[in-house]
Amino acid sequence: MSSTAPEHRWPHITALLARTGGSITLGHIAPIEAAAIAFDEQTLFASLVRRDGESVDALLQRLDAAIGSALQGGTLTNEINNGAFRLVRPRNRKTR
Repeated sequence: MSSTAPEHRWPHITALLARTGGSITLGHIAPIEAAAIAFDEQTLFASLVRRDGESVDALLQRLDAAIGSALQGGTLTNEINNGAFRLVRPRNRKTR
């Protein structure tokens, strides 16, 4: 395992997390067994499906590259549901 600091190893993930509302999610996102998603309050930057045999480190490297493409060139990567995955804003519930 590399001892390289995350900001050098995954500079685009670090930049996204430094933004207000920037987040990444790793894990089960139904119906996908293993996925990586990067987003902020307004934009879905990347949604990746973990490939057979792919290590978590390799998935994070792909996520970092996809975030970099989105932040620098506006190219979004969406591998979930054939590119149909979308963020859904939570609905405000009325209080009684």
